[in-house]
Formats: sequence, structure tokens, C-alpha cells
Amino acid sequence: MIKCFLSHSSVDKGLYVETVARILSKENIIYDEYTFEEGMPPLEEILKGLGVSDIFVLFISNNSLESEWVQAEIVEAKELLDDGEIKRIFPVIIDKDIDYTDGRIPAWLRDGYNLKLINRPTVAARRIKQRMREVSWQLHPRLKERESLFVGRNEIISSVEERIDDFDKPKPFCIIASGIEGIGRKSLLKQSFKKGNIVGFSYEFPVISFSQHESLEDFILKIYDLGFSEEKDIKNLIGKTIEEKISISIDLINDVVNCKERILIIDDGCIVRFDRNIAGWFMLIIDGLENNDYILFAIASKFRLNRSVLRGVDTVFPIEVPELDVKERSGLLSRYCSFEKLNLSREDLRLFSELLNGFPEQVFYTVDLIRDVGIIEAKKRTYEIVEFSSERASRILKKYEDNDNVMDFISLIAHFDFISHDFICDIVNDDDFVENTLDDLITTSVCEVIGAGKEYIRMNDAIRDYVRRTTFKIPDNYRKRIEHHVGEFLKSYKEEEKDVSDYLFSLKEALLSGEKVDQSYLIPSHFLKTMKDLYDQYRRYDDVINLADRVLQSDRYLDETIKRNIRYYLCLSLARKRSDRFLREVQFINGSDHNFLFGFYCRLKGRYEDAIDRLNRALGERENFSSARRELVQVYSFIEDFESALSLAKRNYEENRLNPYHIQAYFNCLLKSSRPFENTKELEKLLDSFSKVDTDVSNEMYLRALSEFHAINKNDYKSAIEVINDCVAQFPDSVYSNLTKFDICERSSNISCMVEALGVLRGIIDKSSYFYNALLRAECLLLAHQGEKDRAENLLHRNLGDFPLTYRERIRQRISTIVG
Repeated sequence: MIKCFLSHSSVDKGLYVETVARILSKENIIYDEYTFEEGMPPLEEILKGLGVSDIFVLFISNNSLESEWVQAEIVEAKELLDDGEIKRIFPVIIDKDIDYTDGRIPAWLRDGYNLKLINRPTVAARRIKQRMREVSWQLHPRLKERESLFVGRNEIISSVEERIDDFDKPKPFCIIASGIEGIGRKSLLKQSFKKGNIVGFSYEFPVISFSQHESLEDFILKIYDLGFSEEKDIKNLIGKTIEEKISISIDLINDVVNCKERILIIDDGCIVRFDRNIAGWFMLIIDGLENNDYILFAIASKFRLNRSVLRGVDTVFPIEVPELDVKERSGLLSRYCSFEKLNLSREDLRLFSELLNGFPEQVFYTVDLIRDVGIIEAKKRTYEIVEFSSERASRILKKYEDNDNVMDFISLIAHFDFISHDFICDIVNDDDFVENTLDDLITTSVCEVIGAGKEYIRMNDAIRDYVRRTTFKIPDNYRKRIEHHVGEFLKSYKEEEKDVSDYLFSLKEALLSGEKVDQSYLIPSHFLKTMKDLYDQYRRYDDVINLADRVLQSDRYLDETIKRNIRYYLCLSLARKRSDRFLREVQFINGSDHNFLFGFYCRLKGRYEDAIDRLNRALGERENFSSARRELVQVYSFIEDFESALSLAKRNYEENRLNPYHIQAYFNCLLKSSRPFENTKELEKLLDSFSKVDTDVSNEMYLRALSEFHAINKNDYKSAIEVINDCVAQFPDSVYSNLTKFDICERSSNISCMVEALGVLRGIIDKSSYFYNALLRAECLLLAHQGEKDRAENLLHRNLGDFPLTYRERIRQRISTIVG
């Protein structure tokens, strides 16, 4: 069992250390209240306690630096550390009047340790638990060395140094590096801060992350969780005005500045939004700070900042991070090979270097591949390196695909924006498994550690999105433990300070399951994330509408961006319900989102020409609006205008080659265009792509696509029917599978098969269904095959009037051809 010695001044006991000791397990700590025997000489007891300790925790304050006992404990602990008997020393500053430069702190502690103020004992206890866990696990011995690998980017770093040294302007309060994930934004920021002498080369940044569904309230909670502020009452944020929340934020930031700390932020659209503007609340915080000569934030942004919004603003300095150039790729490849002790010849280095396209992660993947399979086999698998950028999530996870336990663990981690070590150990209940698995996942860049004490785990965004899209289902044993954890959380969240990952997740889960939660503990992102889960995963549209109405009652206290996002999901759900209320609510949303939502609503209402008009307007306003492009492909495909859909579908696929919906849409457009036989190789490649995703959704899509490929491209209706029958047997309630079966039967004029498929469709499609028009189309075609031309055309005229004229004319011609 790991033992932890708490070294402190007796004066600090009641104020701080006693609280830490109470949170930690008695069995794990050496603390005078618990472990020193009565009547024994203090020095003897101290030496005995140190002799059985693995970690020496030093609580640094003015009192402890003046204590002879504490000074003696420090000297003894250093000797035991040098002898290898103590594994770790963890110094914690608990006095805001002390900083790491204090001359009373031994030089070896000042120079060799990252001394930070932790104002709250609950946070200190969490950090100590993390140190204990690291001693137990001996996590990531080479991770820090690998992180120090850095080459090139000299021009960008020089621009940062030049800006810092520009005495005609105040120093920027934050430096924002934008670029796609995996391009090296965080490494560049760290290197820039070190080269610019903003921090020392041994400095470890506290790291926090934000998603696009978070806002000002999340910023407050995560800054507070770092532990640099004294205890504050930050409840009822949802009921505070924007001005009050800005004031709280400024107070928290001033505490960080007073501690002489810097913060690295991983931003996925919260601070720098998708429209390339900075969130208004963040600029209000910066404008409200008195210290304008302190560089606090290094922000790794997903979105490139619009420089025009920074005219006259000296507090923000943006940089853009491109791909590594050819020389930088080769340099990083050579250095990482040396790190892994791989002696590649100059020719081999040149061979692999020419395959690289500028992602540091691709370099690491290449060297790891050579290390794992050898140089000869790696040369045979160079296609993996070439395709890494477009398929990097699946490539990185490929090594785990045969290990169900690890894949289940990865699915669990993907369920969280970030999660503490304590939280995940509570769910998994197997510390050894967590130790070994996390060690490997961090080494392979699937996950990273964040927080002030690296107490949180965060999954790589691209991999998290891939996992959630493909293997999202959490195993039942983990799901039950999460439910149990949330139940226990709800019993104590009002009395105990929880870590921020637990606080944000457990309250969201409670909201999702309909549990009663004290409103004063909720923040807007709890509602927004719950609405997103209800919409995306559970399709509980009524619940989304109810939650939106609940939170929008306090809309005057909400930041405009999060208010807009809540209304966005409200409108999506109203559209799904085909509710007339949609027409009122959508007026609160403007720009490209307004037109997209209107187009989505029109498609669901069967107003296809209006849908096409609105979606094209949305794309005209925002060229890279991928959701509008996907929706437009769906509309064109539904009205069988595959020529118009083809280029859009191809672009969607090329931007994300492992999204099964993009694969299916592009395949469908190619196969049903006017030149299906010219695209055979591409169609076969797309069929193969389904197997790389390997989910229930993609497997159904694959069988449908394969059956149509046999029918249309190969003219082999026997094989087509065999495949689609297998598909229907596996997915009997799927409208898509049964519609595909009807279409194949119709193409081959197999009337009995058409009748069978249509009978199933009548049982699962009613008049309120989105697929009702598809059912009517099938009825028209069956009547035509049965020689009932007049009935078929009357049905077409009466029920499909909202379809574009070209579509109705196409069906009318098809009816005439069949009857003729």
C-alpha cells in the first residue's frame, strides 16, 4: 500500500492540512493525528514514518518555512529520495504570500520542482491522490521526453518573440494558435512561451479544455477547479447576470496571475467560435482585467481567428499553424527514430519522409509502425502511412481492434469530454487494467492528460468523434457503474466539492434521466449537452423541447452563443415533430443557420423545392457548411436527382472518408448517376470502406449497397435478391432495407417480390412518417407493373404534388414505360 507523509507546520493543521488528511484514506497517510504513538519521542516517530513512506508531501507556508521540525523533515526526505527509499516528493504552496522564488525553500526544490499555489485543500487532496497513483502506476516514463521533441516552426516562433518584445504595445494577454487537430498547436505554443522567456523550460502548463457546447459558466468552473483561488461560492451561475459572471471570472483570473501561472487552453469552438470570432464574454473578461502586461493564456484553437476583429486590439495575438514543411518532416522523423533507437539508413529515411504530408502525428505513427513490425513489413504497408491523415482515427485504433476489453474502455472514455483518474477508477474498478491501458493510450496519442496536476484524461477529438460515431455503445457493466456513481453523486454534491469532470458529467446524466436536481447547481451547458444527447442518441424530441423551454426562461442571463445553440436544438426537434411552432422559433436564429433549419424543416414536410432553395442559400452564405451540404445531398437523392447530388456527396466523403453516411450517399450517387459502369472501381473501393467502419449502421448500409451494386452495375438480380434478403433478415424493421428490396424487385419486374416488400413497408410506415411519400411512390410503381396506369397516375397526381415537377415527370415516364 502506498504511504504518504504529510509534512506541515502545526499552525497550518486546522486551517488546511487537517482537511486534506480527512479526505485521504487513513491507511495511506503518515499524519501525526493518526499515526504517531502517544509517549514516543517526536523525532523517532518522524524518522520511522519517513522510513515507510513512498511520497513526501510538503505543505509550504511561511509557518512551515520557519519550522525547525519541517526543515529537518525536508533534509531527511531528500536523503531518502536520493537513496531511492522515497519515490516522490510533492511540494504544495498553501500560503498566497509565498511563491517559488522564496529563498527559504531549498535550491534543489526551487529548481527541480514545479512549485504551485493550491489555495483549496480539497484540490490539494486530489493532486496528492494523483501523485500516489503515479507512484503506484509509474505512468508514462518516456512521455515527457517524447513531448520535448520539437523541430522547425522557426518563423512562427520568431513572430511570437517579436510581438512579445514590441515595447510600443502592451504584452498580449493571450496567444491563440489555430489549426486542425494533430498539426502541433499545443507543442508550438509551449515552445513559443519557453523560447520567449515567458516560462522556464521545465514549466508544466495547467491545461483545460472547452467544447463548442460550453460557455462562460464552464470557464468559471474550470478555472476555479485549477485550485489557485480560495474557496468561493459559485453556485447559481445560471441565475447570475452576465456582468456578475464576468466579475467572478476576473477575480479567478487575478488569482491565477498572482500565482504567476499560465494556462494552456484546448479550444474546440467555445472561445474562438466556428464563425471565426472571439466569444463576446471572453473579450469582456480581457477588457475588464487591470493587469494588461501579463501573458496568461495559450489557446490552441480549432478555428482560425478572423484578424479583422482584432484591429486596435493588442490583448490578443493570433498565429496560424500550417503543416510541417518537407525539411521539418524529415527532421522530426530522424529525431523520433533516434528516440526509439531505430537505426534507419539514409535511403530508408528518405523513403518514409517522402510519404509524409506534414502532420506530426503521422511522423509518430510511421516510427511506431517501423518499431512494431520492422522495416521490411513497414515498407509493405506504406499505404497506411499515406492514408493516415484521412483515416488517422481508424489507423491509430487498429492495434486495439482485437482486444474487446480495451475497445470497451475506449468507448467509455469517449463518452466524456474529459474525466478524472478517480472517476474512471471508480467506474472500471480495476486499477491495474486502467494503469496499463491508459499508459498505452497516452503513448499512442489516443488520450492526453490535462488539469493543473494532470489529474484528468481527455481523448483526442478526432478519435473521440470516430468512436462515438462507430462504437458508441458503452458496455452494460460500465453503464451500471456510471448509474450507480451518479446516484451516489446526487446524495453528496451539495455537501462536497467535486472535481469538475464529475460535476459537469454527473449532473448532465441526472438531467438526462429525469432525476430531480437543484437548479442552483446547474449551468446552461448541462441543458445544452443533455439536449444534444437526447436529440442525437435517443431521439427524444419532446424532452429536448421541454428542456429548451425550461432553460430559456432565464435567457436574459445566457451568453448569446449558448442561447443560440439551445434554440438550434429546439428548432431541430420542432422540425422533426413537423410542428408549426418551428416557424416562430426559427425567427430567433439568423444567417446561414436560419436557412439550413428552414431547409431541414421543408424536407421533413415534403416541400422539396423549398428545401433545395433554402439549403442552397445557406451554402451561399457559408461555403463550408457541411451540415447544409449533407442535407442537400439527402434532398436531391430523395427526388432522384443524383447528378446534382454527386459533387456534393463526393466532397462530403473526401472530407470524412470513414463516415458511413457519407460513404453511402456518395456510393448511391455514383451508382445511380448516368454513368454507373464508368465508376466500377470507385464503387468497389467504397464498398470496402464500409468494412473499415464495422458498426450495425455501416453493416446494414454495406448490404444494401452491395445488393444494388449487383443489380445495377452487374445486372445480377439473383445475387442482389440474396444479399438484400440477408439484410432484411438482419434488420427486419429497417425502412431503408425494405425500400431497397422493393427497388431491386421493381427493376427486375418481380411483382410477387414487390408485393411482399410493400406489405412490410405498409406495416412500418404510416401517414405521419417521413417515408410516407416513398411508400406512395412504391404504390404507384406496383400499380404500373400490374397494368393499372390510370390508378397509378391518379395516385401520383393526388399525393406527390409537393415534389418537383421534374421528379413527378420522371415517375410518370417510368409508369408509361412499365405499362408499355
